[in-house]
Amino acid sequence: MAEPPAKQAAKQASGRVRLWRGLVQAAGLALFLWLLLAASVSAAEGLVPPNFFLRLDPLAAVAAFLAGRQWIAALWPALLLLGLTLFFGRVFCGWLCPLGATLDAASGLMNRCAGPAHLSAGSPARPTVNPRRVKYLLLMTVLAAALAGVNLAHWASPIPLVTRFYGLVLHPLVLLAGHEALNFSRPVFESLDWSSLSYLSLSPPRFASMYFLAALFGLIFWLERKRPRFWCAYLCPAGALLGLFSRRPLWRRRTDACNQCGKCRASCPADDGRPGECLTCQACVELCPAHGTMFSLFRGKKAEGDAAALPSRRAFLAAAAGGLTLAGLERSGLGSLLGSEAVRGILWSEALIRPPGALPEAVFLARCLRCGLCMRACPTNGLQPAWTAAGPQGVFSPVLVPRRGPCEPDCNQCGRVCPTGAITPLDLAEKRWAKIGGAVVHHNLCLAWAEDKSCMVCHEVCPYGAIEVVQAGEFLTPAPVVKAFKCSGCGYCEQHCPVRVPAITIQPLGALRLTRGSYIKAGRAAGLDLDHPPQEGFELPPARRQGGLPPGFTE
Repeated sequence: MAEPPAKQAAKQASGRVRLWRGLVQAAGLALFLWLLLAASVSAAEGLVPPNFFLRLDPLAAVAAFLAGRQWIAALWPALLLLGLTLFFGRVFCGWLCPLGATLDAASGLMNRCAGPAHLSAGSPARPTVNPRRVKYLLLMTVLAAALAGVNLAHWASPIPLVTRFYGLVLHPLVLLAGHEALNFSRPVFESLDWSSLSYLSLSPPRFASMYFLAALFGLIFWLERKRPRFWCAYLCPAGALLGLFSRRPLWRRRTDACNQCGKCRASCPADDGRPGECLTCQACVELCPAHGTMFSLFRGKKAEGDAAALPSRRAFLAAAAGGLTLAGLERSGLGSLLGSEAVRGILWSEALIRPPGALPEAVFLARCLRCGLCMRACPTNGLQPAWTAAGPQGVFSPVLVPRRGPCEPDCNQCGRVCPTGAITPLDLAEKRWAKIGGAVVHHNLCLAWAEDKSCMVCHEVCPYGAIEVVQAGEFLTPAPVVKAFKCSGCGYCEQHCPVRVPAITIQPLGALRLTRGSYIKAGRAAGLDLDHPPQEGFELPPARRQGGLPPGFTE
C-alpha cells in the first residue's frame, strides 16, 4: 500500500536534514583540524584564526572572565554564541561542536564494527536519579571556583579538551605512524633509486600527559558506546550553560501527532525532549512513525516539558560549596603559585619556565585554557604540558622544557594562537626582550669547570651572546660564564650541552611577566641588553687548552 503524500514528504525532509547535518558536522570538524594544523605556520593569519573554535567555548570564556576579573575582548564569539542560543537552542552542540562531531563519528564506527549495543535491548532503563543534573552541578562547581579566582574549566570544557586530544595525542601518533612507514619503505626507495623519496623524513613531536589524555578519551568513547552523546547529555558543563540559555528558544521541536510509541525518546542522544536538553540533531524527526515531529519557530504556546531538569537548590548550593572549597585549597596550599612572590614559603619549581609574554602567574593561570594550542604551535616541541611542577591548578599549563627544545628568538607563534591572551601576542622585537629566565652554569657538571676539558658549545650556540669564556684562577682551560643582563632564557645552551645531565640549565631568574606595557622598556629599565644579534663565530681566548678542541670543533 502506497504511503500518503504527507508521510513521503516528511521522510524526504528528515533525510535532507540528516544529510545537511552530516555535511555541516564534517565541514566543521575539517575546519577545526585544518586550523589546528595551521597553528604552527607563522603566516597563518587568514580569515579564520587558528584559535577560532576555542574562542567559541562559552564555559571557557565565562570562567576566564570570572577568574581573571577582567574583560577579554578576544572571547566575544562565545558571548555571541550564547546570544544565538537564546533563539536557536543548542545548535552548536548538535551541528558544529568538534567534540560532538568526534563522538558521533566514534559512535558510528563502533556501531558498525560491533553492532549498536545501546539500542539492542530497546529503550534503556531510566535511572532513579536523573543523571542529566550532573552537568549542571559540574557547571556550578566551575563557576563557583572561578568566582574565587581559580579556573577549573579546562578539566571539562569541550573545546579545550578536544583540542588537547587532537593536538597532543592524535597528531603525534599519526606523524609517528608516518615516520615508521617511511623507515620501513626506505630500502625499497633506495633499491628503486628513488632518491628524493628515500630522503623524506618526519619528526613527530612528543608531549607529556599523552597516556592520561588517551585514557580520558578512551573513557569518553566507552561511555559513547553505552549511549550516544553520553558526554553531551550528562557530563558537559558547557552544554549545561547553553541549556540554561535555551530553555525558551524561538526555534524548537514540536510534535503535532504523537502515538506515544517512545521511539523518539529511545533514539534521542540527549535522553530528553526538553528544549534546554535538546541538541537539535533531529533524530526524532527521522524516526517518528507518525511523521508528526518537526522543528519550527515557536508560536507562543507553551510546549509540554519546557521546564528544565535542574538539580534542587540544595544540590546547587552543595556544588557551589565544593567549587569554593577546591579554590580555597588551591589558594591556601603551600604549593600554590597564586600568592605574592614576596610571601615566604611558596614553592617555585626551578622547571617552571613559562612561554615569553606569559602574564604574571596568578593572571596567567586564571586565563589559560590549557588547550595545548601553544604547544602544538611551538616549532621546537619545547613547550610541554605541566604536571605537578606548576601546582594542582597548573596541570596542563604550558612550560618550556629547554632540553627538549629551546625558544626560537624569531618565533612568536605561542602568543599569536593563544585564545585568551594568557600569552601576550608580541611582535618579534618585543618578544626577544620578553625574558623568561636565566642560564646557570653548574660547575660540578661542566666539563671545563669540573674536569678542565675544552667545551665551548654553550658559548657557540647562544643567540644573544650571553655566555662569555674566561680564564679563571688555576684552571688551564677557558670556562663559560653567563652574563645575566644579556640572557633571555631561550634554552639553546641547555639543549645543546653535551653532558648527559646538562651542566647549564635555565631557571626562572629575572623573568619579565607584564600585564601591560612594553617589554623593551621594562627590560632596559631592568638593565638588560638583549639587542645583540647571533654571534657569527668566536675564538678561544689565548690560554692553554687541555683535552684537545671543544666538542664539535676541528682544526
